[in-house]
Amino acid sequence: MSIRIERYHAALAEPWAEILRNARNGIFQFERPYMEYHGDRFDDISLLAFVDDQPVALMPAAIGPEGMVTSHPGLTFGGLVVDRRMRSGQAIEVFDAMLHHLREAGARRCLIKVLPQVFASYPSAEIEYALWRRGFTLCRRDLSSLLPLRGALGFNGDKMRGIKKAKKAGLDVGEERIPPFHDLLRSVWQERHGIDPVHSSADLELLQSRFSAHILCRCARREGTVVAGALVFDYGHVWHTQYLASSAEGRETGGLDLVVAELIREAGERGVDHLSFGASTLEAGRAINDGLLWQKESYGARAIVHDFYEGTP
Repeated sequence: MSIRIERYHAALAEPWAEILRNARNGIFQFERPYMEYHGDRFDDISLLAFVDDQPVALMPAAIGPEGMVTSHPGLTFGGLVVDRRMRSGQAIEVFDAMLHHLREAGARRCLIKVLPQVFASYPSAEIEYALWRRGFTLCRRDLSSLLPLRGALGFNGDKMRGIKKAKKAGLDVGEERIPPFHDLLRSVWQERHGIDPVHSSADLELLQSRFSAHILCRCARREGTVVAGALVFDYGHVWHTQYLASSAEGRETGGLDLVVAELIREAGERGVDHLSFGASTLEAGRAINDGLLWQKESYGARAIVHDFYEGTP
């Protein structure tokens, strides 16, 4: 078996896309048009692996000061993305070859944001095993919330009452454009945190134009005004709520509860298995936002973890 590792460049766009089409743990955020919308912020050192000249694996990554490689600093997740057909032994050899390549390119440390297994379309835990075997250590663990859409626990009483209030107030939920949702989101972030959201409205509009089938915006409106909403990333069998927001009026009328109920209904009709609500941790995973966690678990979601590993390549 011959393994060849190459640093990504534009001429490798098609092999990169081919790996993702055939991957068992790939998500649309690893596609180059997504990664490159803010590519000027990072020194990309993403890698592709070829076995007997066939593209079989990739690693989204960027290198920072003092040789720190992160997979990936601009994305929620990273790590090794592998072809569905790859066996574990081969995947581990490929990962070792990638780490060797990074070391030769000047990497001194590596931080890997592991894709949780529930987001993979087929078992693919070789990366966790390979990291452990190479002496990488668990340096961060975020507590996240996931709702199975078959046999779910269901909403608690407060959320059920919220839905009734929303319907009584005449709220309707449907598809919405990015700018009205982002205006609401930005006002909430400014009020609560004094900062703007990570993505600007222009960022999200650009990404949605490139990935219209994967980035969904659903909002509750009262007399035409957006009072609550969700921006959802569609990973196929999992939908992930990238952003949730509610105005004071939305909170008073149960707007977000109705949005989530409609998301669950829509996702179920499309054959989705899980709805992800994301992390509820602060301080690099050391502290829990209890109110946020309570909110997500009130919809019936329960805990999974997002793991970060650090080590020497």
